[in-house]
Amino acid sequence: MKTNETSPELQWLSKAVLEKFSPEFRGVAIDARFYPYIGLTHTIRLCESRWVVRVSDHCRRAPHLVLEAIVTILACKALHRRVPKPALRIYDEWRNEPFVSEAVKARRIAKGRKRFSSNEGRRHSLQEICRDVNRRFFNDQIEIREIGWGVRRSWGRLGHYDPTHNTITISPVLDSQNVPRFVLDFIVYHEMLHAVFEGAEKNGCRRHHPPAFHRAERAHPDYEAVKKFIKKFCLKRR
Repeated sequence: MKTNETSPELQWLSKAVLEKFSPEFRGVAIDARFYPYIGLTHTIRLCESRWVVRVSDHCRRAPHLVLEAIVTILACKALHRRVPKPALRIYDEWRNEPFVSEAVKARRIAKGRKRFSSNEGRRHSLQEICRDVNRRFFNDQIEIREIGWGVRRSWGRLGHYDPTHNTITISPVLDSQNVPRFVLDFIVYHEMLHAVFEGAEKNGCRRHHPPAFHRAERAHPDYEAVKKFIKKFCLKRR
């Protein structure tokens, strides 16, 4: 099967799961494909009166239950609903299997090195912010190989820590005179926390944001102010 070619099995499964999940998915065309994302990325969006589902091709040989869980999670994301715990459990157990995590890591090493549009911004210096945050909150113990502005102007994902290459990417929408320095400080702090809690597990499953992560995040002195600013800043532009 060629990359990004329609999978009849995934197409049928996605249609069945989505239509059963909510009436909002009924009577609408569904285009479901495996896509060569570097990691375990899965997306769903409404495009020209059809639902477009893209599932990482790392999942091409995943069991039906896992694919059903992924599509259910995407449906919840699209409709802003809470994800059922059984779906999360099934997906987490599968994605934490050694053969899956090793395949993802191998592809990230081969193709996933982050590209930056620049290291220095017009308004904010990420290198300076990174050094300052590392000193103030981590006693200079966090090793970040590189930090820079991403190539895409993302409003939904403002920062990303890549554990494979030990880099932090910040969305260039934040390199603006309308964004206070303390907001960048917090976002870099958030991404550095991922370096601290990388690999945290509960009941054998890795957790992206374990409870200790959330406690450390809320302990930041500007936590509430930043959350309030980001909500207002991003919603205006979506």
